[in-house]
Amino acid sequence: MSGATGTAGAESRLNGDGARSVEYWTPAGTVVGPLQKVETDAVVEREQAAIADPIPLGLAGFASATFTISSVFAGWFALSAVAVAIPVALVFGGIGQFLAGMWAFRRGNVLAATAFASFGAFNTSWAIMEWLTLSKVLPDSSHGGSPAYVAGIFVLTFALIALYLGIAALGDNRFIAAILLILAFTYLCDGIGVMIGGRNFLLGIGGYAGMLTSLIAFYVSGAIVINSALKRQRLPIGKVSAPPPAR
Repeated sequence: MSGATGTAGAESRLNGDGARSVEYWTPAGTVVGPLQKVETDAVVEREQAAIADPIPLGLAGFASATFTISSVFAGWFALSAVAVAIPVALVFGGIGQFLAGMWAFRRGNVLAATAFASFGAFNTSWAIMEWLTLSKVLPDSSHGGSPAYVAGIFVLTFALIALYLGIAALGDNRFIAAILLILAFTYLCDGIGVMIGGRNFLLGIGGYAGMLTSLIAFYVSGAIVINSALKRQRLPIGKVSAPPPAR
């Protein structure tokens, strides 16, 4: 049973015991309970003031690993040289980015948490897959066939994740949205390119697209750190202005 709206963007409901419960959205997701939105916002602000922003770390790990791998796919080096990217993909782009996602959960940022945890897990999985392939535990997927199709599907699933995260980011941060949407295109090309096998034009396109999204991520990461160190916004970070509260 719905009642009158108590706060902007909130809907008041009656629980089964007759107590009034408020439902509204926050950056951390849906909140349902007796706590008013203004009180929840105060809690979120205290958490954000006490915990360092994990977004620069997550973007740096993402950008470093993605740029390194993409430079090989773009044709700068022999395709076999991608094995050298395993350490940076596993440690910085994988574990480091995943940890940034966990801290983003703690700060109540569901978009950053999902993105960093997802792509950190992707980089870790990719690094382990490459490692096992070099160790002859897994079949080589670079020559096409069933192993290449499975590896391509693995990459394509993350293209879908990047796509809906990019759509979600359009109303929050234009730079983050651009990173994610270009990343979706990158993974689309890389996934199909892996299915084809060997070096091909789609893998090359994906490589350059990956380098582009990495450069944007490097900029946003650096801008947030520089602005934080200077305690003022010197460099734009693409934040979308919040709409006026509903009356």
